[in-house]
Amino acid sequence: MYKQLVCSKIGKSGCYFLSLVYIAENITGKRVDIFPLYEKGIKEKWFDDEIYMEKPSAMMSYLVGKECDVRHDKVGYKPKENEYEITRYELRETGVTYAHFVVTRNGKLVYDPFGASRTRTKGNAVSTRIVKVL
Repeated sequence: MYKQLVCSKIGKSGCYFLSLVYIAENITGKRVDIFPLYEKGIKEKWFDDEIYMEKPSAMMSYLVGKECDVRHDKVGYKPKENEYEITRYELRETGVTYAHFVVTRNGKLVYDPFGASRTRTKGNAVSTRIVKVL
């Protein structure tokens, strides 16, 4: 594995991946090493090599050690006690749409993997992913 290449991919398009890792770390109280997780995720086909998430529930189940479900919902959905919320933001500029995922709770920012992402600060919330530990 080429760590610099993996860092570049995660930096470019790993916001959903990192949001899931953040939630898993908060559930378990354990830090996650993203390099072996990246390799396992590719092998298990949880995501492609550009970190487009294909099976987020499978990755979350592995990380927390319990079955998890991840589903799409609308902005404004109020997560229940055992649910976690990831919000997708979009920013449209001159024919290009940028997307970014952050961890939220009832629409309020909890964690932005990028810090102060321009897509989040200038864009609009368009959908949510609800993570539920079963």
